[in-house]
Amino acid sequence: MAPAAELSPAGLVKRFGSRTGLLRALGEHWVGAIPREPQLPDRPLEELRRFARDGFAAPSGAAAIAGLTDLLADLADDSTRAVLREGVERQLHYVARLVEHLALPRTGDPVRAAALLLDALHGGLVRRATEAGEGSPTPDNTIDAFLEWWT
Repeated sequence: MAPAAELSPAGLVKRFGSRTGLLRALGEHWVGAIPREPQLPDRPLEELRRFARDGFAAPSGAAAIAGLTDLLADLADDSTRAVLREGVERQLHYVARLVEHLALPRTGDPVRAAALLLDALHGGLVRRATEAGEGSPTPDNTIDAFLEWWT
């Protein structure tokens, strides 16, 4: 990240006051990038798949481990945990709105459906981190499983 900003790692941290300040700024950027409403209301499944791939696909077990390690470190700090909480709440609202737009017959409460789907996507990352064989779920096959249950 520092080279992309044309700064040394120390310069990058200094710019944000501390490592925590840098992490908080990154978290705030992440939260701001989560849409409040569906961007493609006429194509909610396409948008849901893109959201899931962008946020939950790990190219390898090592990448999943790195992401989960960073997440745990962020959760240990009160200020970054607050930013993460805001992001998780925004994700929940956004995915619930996508679920509503899918208009599937058996989803029930869209917020509960979205929470369950997000939990499954997070669990898929954990399974990917363990390299649990060829059966490691992808965001797409997790969504496909939910679509089977909801229709």
